[in-house]
Amino acid sequence: MSYPEPSDVGPAAGGHLPVSDGDRTKVVTLLESAYAEGRITAAEHTERMQAAAAAETFDDLVPLTRDLV
Repeated sequence: MSYPEPSDVGPAAGGHLPVSDGDRTKVVTLLESAYAEGRITAAEHTERMQAAAAAETFDDLVPLTRDLV
């Protein structure tokens, strides 16, 4: 049985809201797992980790993990 991709993931409030260090940590954890599982390449991992560190809003973070949900 196939289940549809979730469409309700992402910030509950607007994507323009500032992110906290905890929000960045959650993204980094997901990226580390995706890399360890071979779902992203080393180059993708490096690029996404740098973007996560520089993220200021949820609009910056959401695209980094959208394909990993």
